[in-house]
Amino acid sequence: MKVAVAYDKGEIYGHFGHCDMFAFYEYGEYVHECTKTLIDTADRHGHQAMADLMREQGVDAVICGNMGGEGKALLLSYGIVPVVGYSGDADTAADLLVTGQLPINPGEGSGGGCSCGGSCNCGAEGGEGCSCGGGCDCGCGC
Repeated sequence: MKVAVAYDKGEIYGHFGHCDMFAFYEYGEYVHECTKTLIDTADRHGHQAMADLMREQGVDAVICGNMGGEGKALLLSYGIVPVVGYSGDADTAADLLVTGQLPINPGEGSGGGCSCGGSCNCGAEGGEGCSCGGGCDCGCGC
């Protein structure tokens, strides 16, 4: 299994389409049989560019803090599972996902319907109250 994690200084980065680095974890038969590779993505931005990179790398799942509906749809169309709504240590999250201990949809049904995976104060002016900083594509007015 190959897992990509939006990566910033060892932690899960907040947003898929704006991440400057991804950690790619390729697992063997056992969790301790893992190869980690960091890829600089500072020259790529946007959902399409990142989704294409994930497909090129043969990724099975992507872990990040937040992801809009467009990013999720692109990954799913490539057969890649988006895993959103997490923060913390990237290495641990990848290991937990591979061992079935990290739920794939932790934020589903919460966040006021915000597709970015974060919490949303629907109707707030200029995205105030939206954990993705506003501009998410959930249609809630943030």
